[in-house]
Amino acid sequence: MNTHHKALYWLAFSDGVALLALVFVAVPVKYLLDLPLGVKILGPLHGTLFITLTLTMLAALFRGILKPSLAALLFFGALIPLGAFFADHKLKQTYQPDA
Repeated sequence: MNTHHKALYWLAFSDGVALLALVFVAVPVKYLLDLPLGVKILGPLHGTLFITLTLTMLAALFRGILKPSLAALLFFGALIPLGAFFADHKLKQTYQPDA
């Protein structure tokens, strides 16, 4: 797994964790306990990670480092809670088949 693949893997994983924390922790706390601080922190964090993941994925795609089908999986997986972890698994499986 080269450096670009590792960066994609960690960005997708981090984005997945941030999205889960945002959807399943921060948003319920905001509406149930009237504490919006978690959303104010995790919302921009998730947005930044998502944009960074998308730009890194597009760079890898245009350089021929990443297959188009895997790039689409990474992009759409980042939009769905738990989807990023499936995309991470496929990325690792594709570029590190023996591990």
